[in-house]
Amino acid sequence: MTNLPHLRLYRLGTAAALVVAPLLFLADNLLHPEELARGNELEQVRLIADSYTRWQAAHVIGFLAILAFTPAVLGLTFLVRRRQPTLGLVAGALALVGLIGLAAVIVIDGFAWGIAGELSATSFLGPEGGAEVLHDLQESEWALPYYLTPLGFIVGMLLLAIGAARQGAVPAWAAAVLALAVLMVGTETAIVSNAYFIAGAVVFLVGGAAVALAILRMSDEQFAQGRL
Repeated sequence: MTNLPHLRLYRLGTAAALVVAPLLFLADNLLHPEELARGNELEQVRLIADSYTRWQAAHVIGFLAILAFTPAVLGLTFLVRRRQPTLGLVAGALALVGLIGLAAVIVIDGFAWGIAGELSATSFLGPEGGAEVLHDLQESEWALPYYLTPLGFIVGMLLLAIGAARQGAVPAWAAAVLALAVLMVGTETAIVSNAYFIAGAVVFLVGGAAVALAILRMSDEQFAQGRL
């Protein structure tokens, strides 16, 4: 029998993160002002200026959601690598790198865009100048490393979900919902729609809660063994 005192902390921490992070992400997207597709920079800076505090607060909450999800990635990595060591380590590393990328995108889309919107209404730049700054932020090739890195989150989390289901650690349907949520959350930088953002957050919460429930139903020994 495995009798390690930290196992309960790992198990409960993983389950908590799978619920808390999606809840924060949902709050972020409910608070977030409308985000427009590229080519609407003038209207976008106006919307940001009109709701500057909401814009910045929403992205701070989103950043906190990313931080809160880190224990979930670590816990799922621990769970999967017990029976699938290579898969668990590779998938966990990819997911963590992807989380760093998502944090970078939050900074670019949140703080930087927010400042451009604020300056459009409060400085000599004016709306046209603010829109030009926003356009440059959106179109700069230097943004590619930040926007491509979240692919690691998608691939890593999909592999962790598949691995957890394959070894019988979580129900297949729960892993499938979490996988769908990961695809939706991870593609938000390409699909600009507040309705899509909110739908992805809801699916993320359902999938996270389903996997968390399976983990809570485990004993500490089962968690250590990587199976129900």
